[in-house]
Amino acid sequence: MKIFTRLTVAILIVLFSSCENEPVEILKDTLRKEDELFKLIRNVVTIGDNPIENNICVDFIYPMVVIKYDQYINPIQTITLYNDNQFEQLLSQLNQNQSISISYPIETTLPDGTSISINNDEELKQSLLSCEDQNLISYCSGMLKNPVTCIYEIPYIEEELNNDYAGAVIFVNENFTITLFHLNNNYVGTWNVLKVNNILHVNINLAGTSAVAQYWNHNYRIADINEDYLTLSTSTQTRKLKLKCSNLLDYEIGDVGPAGGIIAYDKGEFTNGWRYIEVAPNDLTGQEEWGCINSEIVNAQFDLVGAGHQNTIAIANRHKNLINYFTNPSVCSAFNNGTVCAISSLNEIIANKRNWFMPSLEELQLLYTNLHLNGIGNFSTGYYWSSSEGSLSESKAVNFNTGGSFLLSKNAPNINTRLIRIF
Repeated sequence: MKIFTRLTVAILIVLFSSCENEPVEILKDTLRKEDELFKLIRNVVTIGDNPIENNICVDFIYPMVVIKYDQYINPIQTITLYNDNQFEQLLSQLNQNQSISISYPIETTLPDGTSISINNDEELKQSLLSCEDQNLISYCSGMLKNPVTCIYEIPYIEEELNNDYAGAVIFVNENFTITLFHLNNNYVGTWNVLKVNNILHVNINLAGTSAVAQYWNHNYRIADINEDYLTLSTSTQTRKLKLKCSNLLDYEIGDVGPAGGIIAYDKGEFTNGWRYIEVAPNDLTGQEEWGCINSEIVNAQFDLVGAGHQNTIAIANRHKNLINYFTNPSVCSAFNNGTVCAISSLNEIIANKRNWFMPSLEELQLLYTNLHLNGIGNFSTGYYWSSSEGSLSESKAVNFNTGGSFLLSKNAPNINTRLIRIF
């Protein structure tokens, strides 16, 4: 997959060409594999999946003449190249003790039709460096510009102590502002990319003075970027964003999903990072407790479709902050056994997917109505936990014998858990 297929912003194309019939100038100042210009040229002719390593705002016009030298800087071959593949093959097969040079001048055509000449390696290097900066800024500015198919999600990271924003998503609006969707609330702001002191930055500015805005409003350094993740950092904080794109296939209720589960719900369109609910093919192994019976879980009271993921994360966050709860559950109550099905859910791996979670009450009711009543899903006729909290000591569950919802003690025994994922 080529990175430039994800960009919807305009990228300037600078075209380089050399004349095959011009006299070849033999240059003693040659390029070796370790030279910066060598690497820049290779980035032009090789498009991979990492935008930091690609240069897609320039292109060479062929034919182009390149001279190969031996270790003593004696010319051993004059090569006429006709496309990027030939150029990349030449660069990749060059021996460590060999070098190349390009015959100058190179005629450069700008998008407005203006023609200029590049006369030496230094001019070419500066042109490519300038274009590389433009490429990265354009990529980072445009990475959120297709909310129909792609958004960024803040992932749940098990080893992180602070997962408060895990499950939130960031997407662009029609007027090119951004929205951070978190706990069923929208926070609108701006996302600007700039390069300062040769370091790429992203400035996030959400409107207002909410705790969410204060948490996210920073000028971040782009610490890492690839086709899956964007890592932002300040002097004291790191934010990791995961690119999440829609599955372009269409599914119907009851179909086998991309993770080997069963499609339980179709929202009709890709919004807030998902369209479909896929349910795991079997119950979670072991009938674990919902959690501590003497602890209210902030941000786990949501019943709505689409709320299960952040409910589950809120449950996990709270229990991870109870010191030694898993080995000493009496820090909560002598009547708890230290198991927490929300944490097991987030750590579950099914079909190489680790984005499963407990359904909210309304999501769980969809499993009953859309699947169980139609004999699909291999459900039991007992109770199933939802991720929706009911009170300090109770959580909400659905009886799959009747379809009714009930409040059960958070340490109730023999309660099933069935995981879902959204995509």
